[in-house]
Amino acid sequence: MKIQRLSASTFKFYSPSGKIVVVDPWLTNDPLWPLSERSPDKLKEIDVIAITHAHLDHVAGINEIAQHNKKVVFIAQFEYALSLPRRGITNVIPTAFGATVDFQGIKFSMVPASHTNSEMFSDGTTEIIGTAAGYVIEFENGLKVYISGDTGLTADMKFVVGDYHKPHISILPAIGFLMMEPEQAAYAANITGCSYVIPCHDFPRNVSDAADPEGYSEFLKQFPVQDTFKKVERFMEIIKKEYPHIKGIYVPIGGTTEIEMI
Repeated sequence: MKIQRLSASTFKFYSPSGKIVVVDPWLTNDPLWPLSERSPDKLKEIDVIAITHAHLDHVAGINEIAQHNKKVVFIAQFEYALSLPRRGITNVIPTAFGATVDFQGIKFSMVPASHTNSEMFSDGTTEIIGTAAGYVIEFENGLKVYISGDTGLTADMKFVVGDYHKPHISILPAIGFLMMEPEQAAYAANITGCSYVIPCHDFPRNVSDAADPEGYSEFLKQFPVQDTFKKVERFMEIIKKEYPHIKGIYVPIGGTTEIEMI
């Protein structure tokens, strides 16, 4: 299966039957999202979007995508899902921990995450709405991908994700700012029992590597995040040294990887 990384935490999956699944689209005001993936035609290809939580860098693109794509379906945690229609989002499927949504043969099982779930508005106010979550997505051929969303290390990663769902691939943040440090993320990969792990939530080391260098430069004035790349390098070193049974795959923003079920 082909997996494409579109932003710090945004991933696009090409399912075996040709469906397009996107998780946590930033897109709007995102200096990282590849320019080739921003066209209305590209946005119209998306069949379903799963949302882990309401932070800006995970959901800012949902209205823009919905504007160009009337058929796209959104999956989100119950309380947050119920709030989406007043934000102009339709075609919403609410779900909760322990539940599984079957979307045209692709199964989205919501699993716990340890993170906040607030939405910030243009006036600077915030609203706590629902809880943060992760997903185990089972594709039509049985391949399972665990997407933790932003989270700290939790026991659920072993018992709910690893022992019960048994994912083949885990996608985990490893930058240490408001979420797991590299050492914790590597440990998390191990207890999920995955064969492959993809780190995320890092940002480009060089401004010139961003799709919109000028926009990224402005972003960095508010959020100096370039050192997150070093954290991911550390994560990859730990996986290679301490957990050699897991294959670490680094996917740069805009890059792709193809993984076959073993």
